[in-house]
Amino acid sequence: MPRRPFGIQALAVLLSCYAMGGFFLVIRVVGDRDPRVRWPWLATASLAFAVSAGFAGLSVWRLERRAPAAVTACGVLGLALCLTIPASAPAEAVTRDTWRAAALGGVLFAAFLLVAAWYVRQRVAPRA
Repeated sequence: MPRRPFGIQALAVLLSCYAMGGFFLVIRVVGDRDPRVRWPWLATASLAFAVSAGFAGLSVWRLERRAPAAVTACGVLGLALCLTIPASAPAEAVTRDTWRAAALGGVLFAAFLLVAAWYVRQRVAPRA
């Protein structure tokens, strides 16, 4: 197999780090179970994001045809996770600025992964 481009390698590593972070968040939330936090929401969103990031990272590493779709799905679930964080926090701890920061951070994250999906599509297409 020819050598993978550096961008593909870097993206696969980054997605793997996202997956580890998502699983760490699941472990942290389930282990803590703070009664003020809606931890089942946060654990579910974190688990979905972690699994999608791991699947996307593996698909990118293998240069599979479904890799761009997997990266896009990871971006969408990352956006959902960003919005779930303030939604699961106690109402008195969340302000309008918290929601704005979560929404803008999630949109930025999704936009980055959409660009990454486009890049992966460019690299996978010639190999197919």
